[in-house]
Amino acid sequence: MSTVAEIQSALKELPLHEAQEIARWLRNYLDQDRDTCDTSSAQAPVSLPNYAARRKMIFGEKLLPNMVVLAREQERW
Repeated sequence: MSTVAEIQSALKELPLHEAQEIARWLRNYLDQDRDTCDTSSAQAPVSLPNYAARRKMIFGEKLLPNMVVLAREQERW
């Protein structure tokens, strides 16, 4: 069974109590997976790149024009 449709058709063929056991197992499995995802994301801090330092390293002390402001000045309203 590799597709959702095949799994659904196989579940429909099972007796009700077996389908309910599978549903309980799946709920426990998903709750377990959610718990492990929550703890790992809380423990691992995300470090964002320092774009200002990178820009300074590449361009030095040059002042770069704000291209968005320049483009808006040229638009007709």
